[in-house]
Amino acid sequence: MPDGCTAGAKIVGDRIYLLKNRDLIWGGFRDSVVFDSEVFFVTGVNVGDGEPCGASFGFNKSGLAGCNTTVLVTPHAAYDSLLERVLRETETIEAAFELVQADLESGNRYQWCNFVLASPNGVGVIEIGDGVAALEQDPKMITRTNHHLILPTADILRRASLAEREAGGPITTSRSRRQEAAKLLSEATSMMDMTQLLSTHCEGKGFDSICRHRLSNPRTAPYLGETVYSYVAEVSGFGSENLEFRIKVAAGNPCTSTFDEFVVDFTSPESKFNVVTNFP
Repeated sequence: MPDGCTAGAKIVGDRIYLLKNRDLIWGGFRDSVVFDSEVFFVTGVNVGDGEPCGASFGFNKSGLAGCNTTVLVTPHAAYDSLLERVLRETETIEAAFELVQADLESGNRYQWCNFVLASPNGVGVIEIGDGVAALEQDPKMITRTNHHLILPTADILRRASLAEREAGGPITTSRSRRQEAAKLLSEATSMMDMTQLLSTHCEGKGFDSICRHRLSNPRTAPYLGETVYSYVAEVSGFGSENLEFRIKVAAGNPCTSTFDEFVVDFTSPESKFNVVTNFP
């Protein structure tokens, strides 16, 4: 189930922030999570059968955090399964890119997407297209919505049908949404700033809006959907033996929903029980 998402990552002092709005065309969606001794993530969904599949947003105990955004719906595999491998098998952005390249070179193909990644050493995006991938890295901040910035796919996306773009929407609105997210993220320095960013609207609250709202008559825009979840992860404690992990999550439009905060402690059964039991 491809998402029409806004995502970003930023390093502020000794903290990593990873954030994402999950925009879907399906109503009544409820998240599920995986939390074991190595990784925590919100699951993705296989567009073919509607079953949970791979990772949509999360991090591993080494401090690598990642999430994804849709670029183009294709008949190929869900990219969430590849992001789960990244979180389970790598600890750095460079290693994640090597894994993705090797996987594509082996012949595997995925729906087109972006992987937004953050680590203690910087942030980055892996863009994935038709058997190709490109890496952008930055020491501090990065954003993505539902198009590529490095891979030369813009003309293909302009010609794509509404169904192929699904909740991603027209490329023009994806571009304006990314520009707005980048401006706001450049000014953000705290968890509150991150949640306010995810709650931001443009006029009409449609495809160009970071916080997206469904129309009163959804049939007039069947692929618009709405923001069904918002997430902000915070990783801190760089240079110490024990990293600290927190996640804030809001079910529904973040402008009107409450953000619940969870401590993710990979060594604590109590933390695991609390997160899995109470995740909205």
